[in-house]
Amino acid sequence: MPSAAVLAPVVLPFLAAAVIAGFGITGISLGRTAAAAGAWSSAVALVAVWLPVRSSLELLLGQLGYGSALDLRLDGVSFAFGLMIVLPAAVLLTLQPRTWQETAIALLGVGAAMAAVEGGGVLLTAIAGGTAATVAVVLLETEDPAAPRPSWALLLAGWLALSLGGVILQVGGGTAVYSAVPVATVTGALFALLAASALLASCLLPWRMWPSKLWSRPSLRAAGISIATLYPLGFYLLVRAYELGDGRYPSPFFNVLLAVIGLGTAFSAAARAQAAATRREFFGEVIPGLGGFALASIALGTPLGLVAGLVILATASAFVACLALLPDRAGVASLVTVAAAVGLPPGIAFGARVLGVAGAFEAGDFLGLVGIAGAAVWATWMVAGARAIGLPGGRGHPAAETFPRVAMFIAAGTLLLGPAIAAFQLGFANPVAAEVMRSSAAPLGGGLTSVITVSSLLPAVTLFAPLLVIAIVAYAVSSTSAIKTQARPALFKLPSFALVAQARAAVRAATVPEQYRSILNVRELEAAAAGGGMVLWLVALVALAFAVTR
Repeated sequence: MPSAAVLAPVVLPFLAAAVIAGFGITGISLGRTAAAAGAWSSAVALVAVWLPVRSSLELLLGQLGYGSALDLRLDGVSFAFGLMIVLPAAVLLTLQPRTWQETAIALLGVGAAMAAVEGGGVLLTAIAGGTAATVAVVLLETEDPAAPRPSWALLLAGWLALSLGGVILQVGGGTAVYSAVPVATVTGALFALLAASALLASCLLPWRMWPSKLWSRPSLRAAGISIATLYPLGFYLLVRAYELGDGRYPSPFFNVLLAVIGLGTAFSAAARAQAAATRREFFGEVIPGLGGFALASIALGTPLGLVAGLVILATASAFVACLALLPDRAGVASLVTVAAAVGLPPGIAFGARVLGVAGAFEAGDFLGLVGIAGAAVWATWMVAGARAIGLPGGRGHPAAETFPRVAMFIAAGTLLLGPAIAAFQLGFANPVAAEVMRSSAAPLGGGLTSVITVSSLLPAVTLFAPLLVIAIVAYAVSSTSAIKTQARPALFKLPSFALVAQARAAVRAATVPEQYRSILNVRELEAAAAGGGMVLWLVALVALAFAVTR
């Protein structure tokens, strides 16, 4: 396989965006066909390049400047995260109607996110990730300027911090390439900076952030694409951090801290979900909840934890497309989605959480308590799901953007894939663990039928398949009308955040002296960025590329 093939998954969405924009300027809209071709061609290229060799493939395109290389690499990590990004984006671009401007911008975001996960070093990932975040702001602003969206400064904060970390690695270790950074260079302070970058990039924090706020927008076209392209990137950084540290973080303290933050994020989402007033609000917490469980598992520092976290994250990626296509009304599609989202057995979300809890117990020490707390958070999610069945739909999702049969197919697919979790972890997650944890003895085995770890055995096929048959028979015999849909009270009420709201209002009310407002007006800067034409952005990108390569 030629090294230049690694360019295809990145370049094809950019080419499709350029073609769509070119025809759109002349008054010809290519519609969803061109959008689907751009996204699916990237996915096909990713699979076609990786599967024949199933080993790292690198391409050096030159220098970014100051000794930093423009290095693209396709390995098990970039393949797994590339699929998590491009597949939900391809589904949404294929089905949902968009203007040619929105389609072109969305494809630019897909290409930038693919470049971030194929970047061979920290600096290239930071540049591409910051570009993807900027494109997401432009896309959200283009669709509906009045709808909720994250600030540009918030999205860029993590990537600017990662850029600083890349510079420190470049200066201190002579390189910022993931596979070549000296282990001694990754100190505790530097790792703290990288971890903070990852948490900010995906907003993995135990309060309501943009991954849940975006689901309150009237239209979910831009919300689905933005979450699909941006949310996996923070997890990508945490997984690559294992490679930087030769299979481990600099101190067990970071494993515990990140696991606790992950559990806090999952519990915070569960608390909001069980107190939701509408089903749309409940579904808005599903992605942060799954992300919290994934973070807690990845942070365990063991191959089993990493595999469990990746399976949970892949499930969250599927739910991004599912929720963006789901109508705001009661029905079988909504019922199946709720059941799959909370981890009802024998779905793949259920199996992944079982592996995550088992991984926490195997890690021992304080992390065993993390496993117990994770089970309690999971129980809270079950209560929230049972209550969500009786909630009203919420704000109307435009009918032209909803495809209930496709949404139900995706949700049902995550339930039916439960017995195949062993095969899924073998072909999808194990290569990632083998790539970033080479110094650890991989304890996972069992082939296609079971998951065998150091101290446990999960017979996926023989255990989950009968459960699946029982669930299907029970559903066929019973009637959905027997399911009670009355709204139930919340398990517990959320605490009042009046003081926090007052503090935020005070900060927002702070003003800049008149003589500095013209250069420090972030809102006007964001408006100028979002309102810039396609030609302006292309010229700016060319100028930036020329500047950094001189």
